[in-house]
Amino acid sequence: MYGNPVNLLISWMKVIFLTALIVVATRQFLFEPVAVHGHSMMPTIEENDKVILTKISSVTNFDLIVFVAPNGKNLIKRVIGTPGDRVKMENDQLFLNGEPVEEPYLKENIKLAKQKGYLRLTEDFPEFKVPSGSYYVLGDNRLNSVDSRVFGYILETSVVGEAKFRIAPTKHFGVIY
Repeated sequence: MYGNPVNLLISWMKVIFLTALIVVATRQFLFEPVAVHGHSMMPTIEENDKVILTKISSVTNFDLIVFVAPNGKNLIKRVIGTPGDRVKMENDQLFLNGEPVEEPYLKENIKLAKQKGYLRLTEDFPEFKVPSGSYYVLGDNRLNSVDSRVFGYILETSVVGEAKFRIAPTKHFGVIY
C-alpha cells in the first residue's frame, strides 16, 4: 500500500535536503534576519529590534545598511555619502554635492540634544569626497554613535545587506525608513 520503505525514506530525504538547500541559499544570497544591538540608530531602530536584510538591492543615500566594521563587528548605520559624493556638515545642516539635504529622521534627536544643552546634534565637518568603492555612514543618534566620523569610510565589500523591514517587536513591525 505504501510501497517500498527504502524508496519512501529516499523520497523524504530528497524533500528535506531540497528544503534545507532553499533555506540556506535564500539566507546566503537574498535575505537575512538580524538582531540590532546598541542605541546608535534610535529612535529609528531600537535595541533588540529584529530586522530583515536584503542582499540584492543597490545601496543609495540614506539607506540603512548592516556592514562589517573595522573591529569585525556588524553595525547598522545610515548611508550619508556614496562613491563620488561630496559631503559636508555645517550647523546641523547636511550638504550633499553642494545642496542642503533634509534629514527628517533626526528631528526627535535634535530636540533631545537641545534639551540636554548641546548646541548641535552633529559636529561640523568640512566638505570631502567619498572615495570610489566606499560609503560614509552615520548613526541617527549622532551623540551616541560610532560611525564614519570615528572609523572613516566603509568599503562596499563590507556591506552585509540593507535593512528594509522590521519584524520584531510587533509594535515596530513594518517597513523601515
